[in-house]
Amino acid sequence: MKTTIDVDRRLADEVAQMLGTETLKDTVNAALAEVRRTELRRRLAARVRNGTLPVPTITELRRMRAPAVPVGALSSHRRNSAS
Repeated sequence: MKTTIDVDRRLADEVAQMLGTETLKDTVNAALAEVRRTELRRRLAARVRNGTLPVPTITELRRMRAPAVPVGALSSHRRNSAS
């Protein structure tokens, strides 16, 4: 979408240098994306600080990491079917 806005060119040039962008369009889009990332990180940090971020317990972690098929179950199946 094309939009006309007045931009502080000195600030835009400074930000372009920081972000490594070459065009005003790329600078504005990269700056907007960076603001969004910063806000999402801030929200995540707030959830960690206030304890509302769901964190699995050690038992839940072990259950999630456990193999879906018991170790060795498939190798014994192959031996029986090869006979």
